[in-house]
Amino acid sequence: METITLGKTGIRVKKLGFGAMYLPRVSLEQSDLVLKRALELGINYFDTSSAYQDSEEKLGRVLSSRKKDYVITSRSIAWKMGADAFRKDLEQSLRKLRVESIDFYGVHAVNQPQELEQAMKEPLDLLKEEKRKGRVKHIALTGHNPAVMIEAVRTGEFEMIMFPFNIIEQEPLGGLIQTANQMGVATSVMKPLAGGVIENKAYALRFFLNHPAGVVTPGMSYPQEVEANVDIFERGKPLSQEEMKRFEEEVASLGKEFCRRCCYCMPCPQNIMIHFAHMIHMMCYGKEVTDNVAYILKQAKNLQPMLELCDECGECVEKCPYHLPTPRKIKELRELLSLQK
Repeated sequence: METITLGKTGIRVKKLGFGAMYLPRVSLEQSDLVLKRALELGINYFDTSSAYQDSEEKLGRVLSSRKKDYVITSRSIAWKMGADAFRKDLEQSLRKLRVESIDFYGVHAVNQPQELEQAMKEPLDLLKEEKRKGRVKHIALTGHNPAVMIEAVRTGEFEMIMFPFNIIEQEPLGGLIQTANQMGVATSVMKPLAGGVIENKAYALRFFLNHPAGVVTPGMSYPQEVEANVDIFERGKPLSQEEMKRFEEEVASLGKEFCRRCCYCMPCPQNIMIHFAHMIHMMCYGKEVTDNVAYILKQAKNLQPMLELCDECGECVEKCPYHLPTPRKIKELRELLSLQK
């Protein structure tokens, strides 16, 4: 499997990383199995977040017993709630991961210019302080808006950026990846399967062999998934022109109403988290109720009171660069959730 260098940090990892966002859905025993299998097959980059429920604890159970031959990335959205909340999240991440330092740690979900401006103040000062102490080795930033991410890269303050990139969301090819590569900023790809909506997983992962993106972190929760993904990256076969064309045709219908989570639609007058509603709708509406779909719907029940506040004002549609039919999707999601016990 190809080994890459993470920007100017000089850190070397395998091109395929392990996304831990699905670990909360499985038991401790299952989590242990999938993580140990990933390590056996050479994966040495593990991506998590304090927002991913018990994923940090599950990673800590397995990784802490090994020689430090792996890289951990985590981040927190608590920076939006102030420096104390952000510092508390970092303390918890260190404790849960059972480490004295985190290789890459940073601010999560920086999507709008004003959010970047906020992140560059107290949150960045805190990260620099923790870097001086040695508890954070490298400072990272995640976001879903390529224009804002480019500005973040140009500040020179961040050593890694994490962003969604896949066959549907190709906006990072519009300058973000090139700018990061030119400035020596490491890149980590989130949502390589577009949040799980792309069914052709083999093509979805081979897509990255056609582009100069950094480490790719699909979510994995079973040893068989790890084995299949590793096999794709070990073969190292990019998509041919014919395969790429066929793949783009396969996902064309998905792209028409696909939420990029850029948050231009926010804030909502009713304080509805619009991008969450889109994500749940995309993954569950009209789909067979598999274990995965049932799990998502169970978690989404907590959003039902919030969704009921939608008065279909249409402001979100006007602000959305893609004019997504958000009121209709919220209505459909409410109907779907009302059927859940």
